[in-house]
Amino acid sequence: MSKKEFDQLRIDMYVTGTADKDGNGGYATMLYSVISGTPYKKNIGGYAIDTTVTRMTLKAIVEGLRNIKNRSIIHIHTNIPNVSAGLNKNMFIWEKKEWRRKDGGFLKHADLWQEVFQLLQEKTISYKVHYEKPYPNQENQLYTIHKSSEYVMKAKKELYEVAIS
Repeated sequence: MSKKEFDQLRIDMYVTGTADKDGNGGYATMLYSVISGTPYKKNIGGYAIDTTVTRMTLKAIVEGLRNIKNRSIIHIHTNIPNVSAGLNKNMFIWEKKEWRRKDGGFLKHADLWQEVFQLLQEKTISYKVHYEKPYPNQENQLYTIHKSSEYVMKAKKELYEVAIS
Protein backbone atom coordinates (compact mmCIF):
# COMPACT_ATOMS: atom_id res chain seq x y z
CA MET A 1 0.00 0.00 0.00
CA SER A 2 1.39 3.39 -0.96
CA LYS A 3 1.60 6.32 1.44
CA LYS A 4 -1.09 8.08 -0.60
CA GLU A 5 -3.46 5.11 -0.27
CA PHE A 6 -2.61 4.82 3.42
CA ASP A 7 -3.27 8.53 4.03
CA GLN A 8 -6.68 8.24 2.36
CA LEU A 9 -7.70 5.78 5.07
CA ARG A 10 -7.02 8.34 7.82
CA ILE A 11 -9.82 10.33 9.41
CA ASP A 12 -9.22 12.92 12.12
CA MET A 13 -12.15 13.32 14.49
CA TYR A 14 -12.20 16.47 16.64
CA VAL A 15 -14.73 16.13 19.46
CA THR A 16 -15.95 18.29 22.30
CA GLY A 17 -18.79 18.28 24.76
CA THR A 18 -20.07 20.96 27.09
CA ALA A 19 -22.61 21.15 29.87
CA ASP A 20 -23.72 23.98 32.11
CA LYS A 21 -24.41 23.80 35.85
CA ASP A 22 -28.08 23.02 35.14
CA GLY A 23 -27.17 19.92 33.10
CA ASN A 24 -27.94 21.37 29.66
CA GLY A 25 -25.34 20.05 27.27
CA GLY A 26 -24.15 20.05 23.71
CA TYR A 27 -21.63 18.19 21.64
CA ALA A 28 -19.88 18.71 18.33
CA THR A 29 -17.76 16.52 16.10
CA MET A 30 -15.74 17.50 13.09
CA LEU A 31 -14.58 14.70 10.81
CA TYR A 32 -11.64 15.66 8.61
CA SER A 33 -9.91 13.68 5.87
CA VAL A 34 -7.91 14.29 2.72
CA ILE A 35 -8.76 12.23 -0.34
CA SER A 36 -6.65 12.62 -3.48
CA GLY A 37 -5.32 15.92 -2.17
CA THR A 38 -8.77 17.38 -1.48
CA PRO A 39 -9.69 18.08 2.17
CA TYR A 40 -13.14 17.02 3.36
CA LYS A 41 -14.92 18.10 6.54
CA LYS A 42 -18.19 16.93 8.04
CA ASN A 43 -19.70 18.63 11.08
CA ILE A 44 -22.07 16.86 13.46
CA GLY A 45 -23.68 18.12 16.65
CA GLY A 46 -26.51 17.76 19.07
CA TYR A 47 -27.71 18.52 22.56
CA ALA A 48 -29.25 16.92 25.64
CA ILE A 49 -30.62 17.84 29.02
CA ASP A 50 -29.64 16.38 32.40
CA THR A 51 -26.15 15.54 31.15
CA THR A 52 -22.43 16.00 31.80
CA VAL A 53 -19.36 17.09 29.84
CA THR A 54 -18.08 13.50 29.72
CA ARG A 55 -21.40 12.17 28.45
CA MET A 56 -21.57 14.84 25.75
CA THR A 57 -18.00 14.11 24.65
CA LEU A 58 -18.75 10.39 24.41
CA LYS A 59 -21.90 11.19 22.44
CA ALA A 60 -19.76 13.27 20.04
CA ILE A 61 -17.51 10.25 19.50
CA VAL A 62 -20.47 7.90 18.96
CA GLU A 63 -22.05 10.21 16.38
CA GLY A 64 -18.73 10.74 14.65
CA LEU A 65 -18.12 6.99 14.39
CA ARG A 66 -21.67 6.39 13.13
CA ASN A 67 -20.98 8.78 10.25
CA ILE A 68 -17.87 6.96 9.05
CA LYS A 69 -18.82 4.74 6.13
CA ASN A 70 -15.70 2.61 5.61
CA ARG A 71 -13.19 1.05 7.97
CA SER A 72 -10.53 3.66 8.53
CA ILE A 73 -7.54 4.68 10.58
CA ILE A 74 -9.13 7.09 13.02
CA HIS A 75 -7.40 9.72 15.12
CA ILE A 76 -9.70 11.04 17.86
CA HIS A 77 -8.76 14.44 19.28
CA THR A 78 -10.25 15.36 22.65
CA ASN A 79 -9.51 17.85 25.42
CA ILE A 80 -11.15 15.71 28.14
CA PRO A 81 -8.48 13.64 29.96
CA ASN A 82 -10.81 10.97 31.39
CA VAL A 83 -12.26 10.30 27.92
CA SER A 84 -8.75 9.96 26.50
CA ALA A 85 -7.72 7.58 29.30
CA GLY A 86 -10.96 5.62 28.95
CA LEU A 87 -10.45 5.13 25.22
CA ASN A 88 -6.73 4.37 25.40
CA LYS A 89 -6.71 1.79 28.20
CA ASN A 90 -9.63 1.65 30.63
CA MET A 91 -12.25 0.67 28.05
CA PHE A 92 -10.58 -2.70 27.51
CA ILE A 93 -10.47 -3.37 31.26
CA TRP A 94 -14.13 -2.35 31.67
CA GLU A 95 -15.16 -4.60 28.79
CA LYS A 96 -13.49 -7.60 30.45
CA LYS A 97 -15.21 -6.72 33.75
CA GLU A 98 -18.62 -6.48 32.03
CA TRP A 99 -18.57 -2.66 32.14
CA ARG A 100 -17.97 -2.32 35.86
CA ARG A 101 -15.32 -0.38 37.74
CA LYS A 102 -12.42 -2.04 39.55
CA ASP A 103 -14.40 -2.00 42.81
CA GLY A 104 -17.33 -3.78 41.11
CA GLY A 105 -19.51 -0.66 41.05
CA PHE A 106 -21.42 0.52 38.04
CA LEU A 107 -19.51 2.48 35.43
CA LYS A 108 -20.83 5.97 34.67
CA HIS A 109 -22.04 6.29 31.08
CA ALA A 110 -21.60 2.54 30.51
CA ASP A 111 -24.15 2.64 27.68
CA LEU A 112 -22.03 5.09 25.70
CA TRP A 113 -18.72 3.41 26.54
CA GLN A 114 -20.16 0.12 25.24
CA GLU A 115 -21.40 1.79 22.07
CA VAL A 116 -18.03 3.47 21.46
CA PHE A 117 -16.29 0.13 22.00
CA GLN A 118 -18.57 -1.64 19.52
CA LEU A 119 -18.32 1.10 16.89
CA LEU A 120 -14.52 1.14 17.14
CA GLN A 121 -14.51 -2.61 16.44
CA GLU A 122 -16.73 -2.11 13.38
CA LYS A 123 -15.39 1.14 11.92
CA THR A 124 -11.65 1.11 12.47
CA ILE A 125 -8.60 -0.54 11.05
CA SER A 126 -6.84 1.09 13.98
CA TYR A 127 -7.38 4.15 16.12
CA LYS A 128 -5.40 6.52 18.26
CA VAL A 129 -6.64 9.00 20.83
CA HIS A 130 -4.91 12.33 21.28
CA TYR A 131 -5.42 14.32 24.48
CA GLU A 132 -4.72 17.88 23.46
CA LYS A 133 -5.27 21.01 25.43
CA PRO A 134 -5.30 23.18 23.43
CA TYR A 135 -5.73 21.48 20.07
CA PRO A 136 -2.75 22.03 17.77
CA ASN A 137 -5.15 23.25 15.09
CA GLN A 138 -6.78 26.21 16.84
CA GLU A 139 -9.42 26.61 14.12
CA ASN A 140 -10.74 23.08 14.72
CA GLN A 141 -10.79 23.58 18.49
CA LEU A 142 -12.65 26.88 18.31
CA TYR A 143 -15.16 25.52 15.83
CA THR A 144 -16.05 22.42 17.84
CA ILE A 145 -16.31 24.37 21.10
CA HIS A 146 -18.49 27.00 19.43
CA LYS A 147 -20.82 24.37 17.93
CA SER A 148 -21.22 22.49 21.23
CA SER A 149 -22.04 25.78 22.98
CA GLU A 150 -24.69 26.49 20.34
CA TYR A 151 -26.31 23.16 21.14
CA VAL A 152 -26.34 23.96 24.87
CA MET A 153 -28.23 27.16 24.09
CA LYS A 154 -30.69 25.21 21.92
CA ALA A 155 -31.34 22.81 24.81
CA LYS A 156 -31.98 25.74 27.18
CA LYS A 157 -34.38 27.33 24.68
CA GLU A 158 -36.38 24.10 24.36
CA LEU A 159 -36.54 23.72 28.14
CA TYR A 160 -37.82 27.28 28.43
CA GLU A 161 -40.45 26.70 25.73
CA VAL A 162 -41.68 23.56 27.49
CA ALA A 163 -41.80 25.35 30.84
CA ILE A 164 -44.00 28.19 29.58
CA SER A 165 -46.41 26.04 27.56
